[in-house]
Amino acid sequence: MAGGGTVPEVILAHDYLVQVGGAERVVAEWAAGFGARRIVTLAHAPGSTFDEFDDLDVRATIPSAFANQVEWMLPALPSIAARTIVDGGDVALVSSSGWAHRFRFEIPHVVYVHSPARWLYAADDYRMRLSRVRRAGLTLSTPLLKRGDLEAMRRAGAVVANSAVTRERIRTCYGIESIVVHPPVEPVAPVAVAPDRELPAEFAVIVARDRGYKNVGLAVAAARLADLPIVIVGSGSQALDEPESGVFGLGRIGDAELCWLYRHAAVVIGAGREDFGLTVVEASLEGTPAATVAAGGYLETVDPGVNGFHAASETPAGLAEAILLARRLDAEACRAWGRTFGRDHHVARLTDVIEGVVQRA
Repeated sequence: MAGGGTVPEVILAHDYLVQVGGAERVVAEWAAGFGARRIVTLAHAPGSTFDEFDDLDVRATIPSAFANQVEWMLPALPSIAARTIVDGGDVALVSSSGWAHRFRFEIPHVVYVHSPARWLYAADDYRMRLSRVRRAGLTLSTPLLKRGDLEAMRRAGAVVANSAVTRERIRTCYGIESIVVHPPVEPVAPVAVAPDRELPAEFAVIVARDRGYKNVGLAVAAARLADLPIVIVGSGSQALDEPESGVFGLGRIGDAELCWLYRHAAVVIGAGREDFGLTVVEASLEGTPAATVAAGGYLETVDPGVNGFHAASETPAGLAEAILLARRLDAEACRAWGRTFGRDHHVARLTDVIEGVVQRA
């Protein structure tokens, strides 16, 4: 035990650090909250993920030259993950959406599940992005992959879900009971910097990478019905840029620019099948309300009438009505709601779980 036998030395593990998603932001908050210095991962692409990882000891199994090709390595990833060793501390805190819980752990470990692997258990969401050949290959290998996935999850000292909907998916996929600890959410940047592009005086914003389940098309259609231009942020969104139609695809931007968008947006939209919905809480911290579908993690990150509204139906008209209602909400009430998801509360909850696992080891 580090710290004179009272504070466990925590080693972090994560699927792969090659993007700026919600799961990666959670790991960055862990590094700060637990004072962790080492992260074990399959791949690390420093220019494609958060700068906070640059000063940490990141140990990646896949050579850096191939880091941005990791999704194309799917057939080989189970064996690569199984050869990825996690050791050297008292306990590992594992951030997993499908791979990190498969690592070879030589210390006790706690698995924090963002979602059971979408490519195994939400195939329609994931496979819509794949070629016909890759879809067929994944379908054939699914039974074997699921068996190995279950065996790996059962080795964990404790399993934690990021939301109630994820807890139910864990129960369905693995037959394992987990506890819910919401992700830590802090302001995305200490200062706000306007994007280097002219934007409308009023606009909606959606933060969504190029994933089918993000349902960006629904958000765009709803914003149009609400007579509000929409700004889309995330890798691949620049392909949707049509300023003449009121759609501004900015692609990937920095945290300071994202902070500015959150502060100046009339509303943040959540249209996809999210396990938690981190962006809704991030926007709340800047005083901006949310309009979302009534599903998934949004049922926990949106308090109707406080920091946003759920759509009565998962249609452009239903979401547009939620947009109009959300715009009337009080900014300070949004901020107060957002603060209930802070890092300190999250770290305290996870510390209880971690200490229990260390004591039983």
